[in-house]
Amino acid sequence: IRRPTARGAGIAVWSEGRILVVETSYRPGLLDLPGGAIARGEDARAAALRELREETGLEVAGGTLEGPLTLDFLFEARRITSRVFIWQTAHPPPFRIDRREIVAGRWLTPAELRHERLAPGLALYLARAGEMPAIASPCSRPPAQGPSPARGGAESGGRTPPQTSPT
Repeated sequence: IRRPTARGAGIAVWSEGRILVVETSYRPGLLDLPGGAIARGEDARAAALRELREETGLEVAGGTLEGPLTLDFLFEARRITSRVFIWQTAHPPPFRIDRREIVAGRWLTPAELRHERLAPGLALYLARAGEMPAIASPCSRPPAQGPSPARGGAESGGRTPPQTSPT
């Protein structure tokens, strides 16, 4: 089966041991990094900076970014290659959300994220960064007492666990 592919870019914004995560209107309850698709003719760094600005109002000089870390995974029947840049700042900058595409944003520690539903890219980034153990199902919370009957016991939702590639 041939699956559509997508190229994306995002920024992991870290401050005081917390990472900025967002929730979109089209994936309620699922936390992700600020980011999105790379436009035709746009490089990954420019796309990540544009998405951060559009989604949070934050402006950062491209030269202050570390990375990128390259992540390859399947999500919603698409193969995604995402470039994640890292911005570390001494104090959490205030951000704004548009309440249309982005409906929430929070600063959370990796420990707090263990109890949240994470988009595959965020879960894979955290695992690759050594902040969380790799998890088989980044789109669901760990079950309290075994697989959930409501999901038919399929914790991965039929998805292949994310795969990484070297940068």
